Amino acid sequence: MYGNEYFSCKVDILKIVDMSFPIFVEFELVDFRGIRHHFIDKAPVISADYNLVPHCIGYMRCRIISETDSTFVIDTSAPDDIESLEGYYQFEVNKEQLLSL
Repeated sequence: MYGNEYFSCKVDILKIVDMSFPIFVEFELVDFRGIRHHFIDKAPVISADYNLVPHCIGYMRCRIISETDSTFVIDTSAPDDIESLEGYYQFEVNKEQLLSL
């Protein structure tokens, strides 16, 4: 349906967890049900801005695997292998949360 096309999903950067190079940040994705999913990854994976402050916006790349009228089910395993702290790669999000690359 969407092939290998990648999209960007909006996330909220919560805090810097490691100031080494590259910087690691904790960020969250809020799914369409309002459930907060937390992640820790390298800042360049979700933001090109190195002047990160808590609660700034980032974007993680993903693929769409299905959709309804108002939501997409996304997979964050490709291209950047972004896994939630709970061990998940697939999330159902509101369509407004995605940008096309």
